[in-house]
Amino acid sequence: MRLQQKVLLLVGLVLLGSAAAAAAQDAVHEIKLVNGRFEPSQVVVPPNTPFKVRVTNADKAAIEFESFELHRERVVQPGETITVYMPALAPGQYKFFDDFHSDTPAGVILVQ
Repeated sequence: MRLQQKVLLLVGLVLLGSAAAAAAQDAVHEIKLVNGRFEPSQVVVPPNTPFKVRVTNADKAAIEFESFELHRERVVQPGETITVYMPALAPGQYKFFDDFHSDTPAGVILVQ
């Protein structure tokens, strides 16, 4: 393979990798609180890639989307949707819950 072909191939691979990384960073995962439950209760995301979680409160009372492990705490009013920006995470499980309603089952962000 000639040097020019190798350089073009390398540039193409770098651009493809950059596009894939940008698409992963733009990934938005939807969570909705309905009838006192998070749906889905588990969100799976890739490791080492920032992402967003869009949280919708479909119940009649305000909730507090909270995670000690992720250092996130956001109040979501009834009918409101918020976006929570997450950093790149190491593989593992990160619990989230509604701090205003202890009877709401917790959910988990699974990084794998």
